[in-house]
Amino acid sequence: MMRNECEKVIDYFNNQLTENEQNEFEKHLETCGECREELAELRALTEDLAFASEPVNPPEGMKDRVLGAVFAEESNDTNEEESDYSEDHHNSSVVAFEPKKDKDTSEHEELSQKNKKPWLMRGLAAALILSIAGNLYAVMNEQESATQPEPDKDPTISTDEITTKVQLQGETDARATASLIQQEDGNLLTLQADALEQLEGEEVYQVWLIEGKKPYRAGTFVANENGEGAVAYAMEQLPEGTNWDAVAISREPDATSQTPQGKVILQAEL
Repeated sequence: MMRNECEKVIDYFNNQLTENEQNEFEKHLETCGECREELAELRALTEDLAFASEPVNPPEGMKDRVLGAVFAEESNDTNEEESDYSEDHHNSSVVAFEPKKDKDTSEHEELSQKNKKPWLMRGLAAALILSIAGNLYAVMNEQESATQPEPDKDPTISTDEITTKVQLQGETDARATASLIQQEDGNLLTLQADALEQLEGEEVYQVWLIEGKKPYRAGTFVANENGEGAVAYAMEQLPEGTNWDAVAISREPDATSQTPQGKVILQAEL
């Protein structure tokens, strides 16, 4: 019975015993100095450990794998010691005699050998490995959660709708189509043009949204070698309360014009 109680030291230290088992073991501690000594060693080894996060349970199966590896190593060490002893005993032809020891001395040494527990340090190592592994597992989960914010919206359920579409006209061969697209997070103005004349130097094509006689910049673009160009403009960039009633394209000397400085080549009213 005392042997069974002595084997509960680590479970008692890790609070793994039931209430009844804990009460029985604490009574056992009152009469077993060996268990009290082992419990003090456990507490001394772990009292200064700094944990990186709150304790968490390690992944399922980790405890069995770690303890299995520890006890497998102990079994291999025991087998090797027995094998070495058998071989030495078989090959030796000289028997060495030692002086006879007193009975009390022999019993004391035998008791000391029994008190040594090779599994104690291995058990301590396994407990420390489990504790460190559990904390590393928690830290990795926290870092992964911090680097993967939850998306606010699912882009696959967004539905776009063209609410307005006009053809811009002018005195040249250039053509353009402007579309107002309603999206879930706001309206978008898109404009596509072709048959545009090639620009020179820093010239650009500027799109304007016009409210009465006041123009608002709505995107700048240049034409490719085929005379094609396009622009997309988020309507939320306009001042709040703007009620534009026309769209136009002008040829500007550069991209800094705040009002039309060049010739308006295409326009349409809404």
